[in-house]
Parts: sequence; C-alpha cells; structure tokens
Amino acid sequence: MEKEAIVLKNHLKELIAGSPQKRISYNDYMDAVLYTPNIGYYARAKEKIGPRGDFYTSGNVGDAFGRSLARWFVYLIKRCGVSPRIIEVGAGDGKLAYDILVYIKETEPQIWDSLTYILVDGSPFHRKIQHERLGIFKQAVSAASLEKWTNVNGIVFSNELFDALPVYVIEKYKGALVEVFVTEKEGDLVEEREPLDNPDILSYLSERKITLNEKQRYEVPLNMIREYEKIVSCIESGILLTIDYGYTDREWKEPAHLQGSLMGYYRHEMIKNALMYSGDMDLTTHIHFDTLIEIGKRKGLSNRGLFLQNEFLLKAGILEELKDDQGTDPFSKTAKRNRAIRGLIVPGGFSEHFKVLLQSKNLADDVRVFPEW
Repeated sequence: MEKEAIVLKNHLKELIAGSPQKRISYNDYMDAVLYTPNIGYYARAKEKIGPRGDFYTSGNVGDAFGRSLARWFVYLIKRCGVSPRIIEVGAGDGKLAYDILVYIKETEPQIWDSLTYILVDGSPFHRKIQHERLGIFKQAVSAASLEKWTNVNGIVFSNELFDALPVYVIEKYKGALVEVFVTEKEGDLVEEREPLDNPDILSYLSERKITLNEKQRYEVPLNMIREYEKIVSCIESGILLTIDYGYTDREWKEPAHLQGSLMGYYRHEMIKNALMYSGDMDLTTHIHFDTLIEIGKRKGLSNRGLFLQNEFLLKAGILEELKDDQGTDPFSKTAKRNRAIRGLIVPGGFSEHFKVLLQSKNLADDVRVFPEW
C-alpha cells in the first residue's frame, strides 16, 4: 500500500468518526478516495492509465482514436460552421489532446493557425503532465475548471469523465428503499443500510419515474447531473460530445444490471468490492444516458444520436486512417495503427463497452453532422 493510501485510510476513518451517525454515503466515500487533494486516487502524482496504471482508455490505445476525432472535428469546423475552439473536459494526461493536435497541425494549417484547444482537469498532477506533453503547442491551454469559459462557440467533449464521478447507492431491501452507507467495523470498511430519506435522491427517482425490484441496487448520479449542467451552461453554440460507458433506462432494467455497476479497477483487474484498495484503486460506474439526453433537451440542446462507439468511429471516418502495409515488421507505426483501428471497430472489441452521445446547440437541424466518406 502506498503511503498516500495509508494517509487516505486514516482520513476516511476520521470522516466516519466525525459524522453524526458514524457513517458516510457512498458519494462522500468516492469523493474522498478519488479527489481528496494530494492523497485521492486522481489527485496524487501517480500513473493511472496504460500498462503501468490500472486501466486503459480508447485514447491510449495508439493514436487512431484521437486522429479519428480530429478528422471529424475538422469536418465540423470546415463544413458545419463550428468555431475552431475545442474544449476537452477531464483531459487527464493530455495524450488524446496530443493526438488530436498533431493531426490538425499536419493536415489543416489554416485551422491550426486559428485553433484554441482547452484542456480542463482538476488534478494538478495531470495539468503538469499536460504541460510537459503539450507545451510546444501555443494552441493548447490548461485549466482547472470551466469557470473561465463562458458563451463558448465550438466543440466541447469528454472521454470517460462522468463514469469517474461520485454516486449515491440505493437498494430495495425487504420491500423498502434504503440507502447504502459506508462505515467502519473492527478496523474494516463495511456497508450499512438505512431507510432512504435523502430528498435529492427521492426527487431524482420521482422525476425519472424509477422503480426498483427487490434486492436491486442502483447508483444515483447527482454529481453527473451537476457537472453536465455546468458544461451545458457554458455552450453558446456548437457540438457537445460525451464518450463513456453507460446504459439507457431500458438497459438499466435488464437482469444483468440489477446489482448496479459500481466497481474498481486495480492493476487492470476488475474489483467488484468498491471498499477494497481505498485510494489505490480507480472507482467507476456506468452512466445514465437518458438522463443526459432529457436534461440536454431542457437546456436547449438537440439530440443528434446515441451511438455505439464503433458505429460513431466509422461515421467519423476512422477507416480513412487505415493504410496499406506491405512490410513484414508487425511493430511498424502503420501496422500498429491498423491493429488499433481493427480493435476499435470489430464486434467484441474495445469499443463494445462504450457509447457516444452527440448533442448540438444553435446548429441548424438540417446541418449534416457526419460526412459521407
């Protein structure tokens, strides 16, 4: 266990001991283990993504994902009248931004000269890595939050942002709705059920007309709603793209999802017990796409479609990145990129777990948001 995790475990014990009922919500638990300054999983100076981390993202499997996004962004700017401003919310280590910027620099000098790319991430460690990786590009700007950016005209997108936000956990237990809390017993973190009385959770369930079956668990994404509303409020016109894993309301009701989706990733192994490896493990949940769609409509956004990630990448032009490779070196740049593309688009591949929500604001309904390749 890393020293930060030891400090964090003591911090959790203090939070629990200091609470009136000697327990904390899963929302507060996740917030503490993921985001406590200096010692939380995302806040500390530690590699999280890639072979030396705990998980992979689409953007870290070669550069094909970033180049495909960049190709589509160029189309939106040149053909759809979208301004050359790109904001990536939850930009992490800047790898995806680097691939996007390199593509635009190589292929579109006119857009490059007028481009602004803003990387938003609350982690000082991530912003440091971004600066080291992207400092050569005057187009790249790092920011801790979206507060400075208002009335944005352009492209705003996130890749695996909302799945990392804290959630409340509820359950139907012995015929009644309960909230699942985290407490300490004999030195270990354990769960505790109490009757559900949180008015914000009850309001969410009522508004969304959500009912649970006996023993069904469900994550209530109040933080996701607040973060999404912040993002939407900064957009004056353009495109909002949300890439993440999650379900529609219909999918949440399927038997396979009745135990909820909260889990951890530790050294590339999926851990079902979210109370293990506190601070050393990424915690994640599947997001609620229908909630984002409905809130977007209330905020003046048009829904342009919810796609499987491989379907979206094909529409965005990923096949244009495939190159003939007659060489015999399986580790050549072309060979590796071609393999990455296949992995992103084949059924059962990396993209199978992800969806892409595309929304627009103040963009004419007849504007074709995808080209015909």
